[in-house]
Amino acid sequence: MLRFAVFLLPLSLLFAQSGVTPETCPASAKSIKNCPLTGCGGVSDAFLNLAKNRTDLPGGDLEDITINDIKQIGEPSDWTTGKDRAEITGPHKEGAPVRVMGVLLKAKKEGGETCNCNLTKVANTDVHLVMVNVASNSEDGSISAEITPRVRAAGHPNWTFTKIQNNLAGKRIRVTGWLMLDTAHIPHSETLPGEHGHEPLARATNWEVHPITKLEFCTKTAAQCKSGNGWKEF
Repeated sequence: MLRFAVFLLPLSLLFAQSGVTPETCPASAKSIKNCPLTGCGGVSDAFLNLAKNRTDLPGGDLEDITINDIKQIGEPSDWTTGKDRAEITGPHKEGAPVRVMGVLLKAKKEGGETCNCNLTKVANTDVHLVMVNVASNSEDGSISAEITPRVRAAGHPNWTFTKIQNNLAGKRIRVTGWLMLDTAHIPHSETLPGEHGHEPLARATNWEVHPITKLEFCTKTAAQCKSGNGWKEF
């Protein structure tokens, strides 16, 4: 039940009630099902991890937005680990349910992160989708969309790196999920003891669709799919 309550309570209250110290992983955290939603391991941002680890499905207020729309959303120039995410404001707010269409430039395997208790087995890690407007675009102009192990375990066993890369790379796809700002990649003017500096990624923005809850691919022409026809769920 907790996974469906994550965004019904203020994140600060949920964190306080969780009884989990983010920096200390429980001994039972050998797989994603035993990893707390607040994450653990190293210097973790519990609030960011809660945003990454949701598994609920977008409701009826789903908004279709473009890759360019996401690129134009503003982001802070500085961030501090553990900062209240209520300060992330704008015309498109974090946690907004969105659907985005683009070309999958490539998929990437992710590794251990604090949101998944630094577990490294494929079943416990993300699959990173690099999405662009057209196949000739470079990764520097991309946006990121993330498939998380929790969503995969909840009913999408085929959403593996190998299957996505082999079947969807270079194709037009459509992802549905939650808008999220990955503040781990925003410059940190203040770092906590033991915390490494931010690591910028090759992409146009730190706004992501994270996590993805639905993945579709185009089976007709680009024009037909842009008009809403020809989509098949992967």
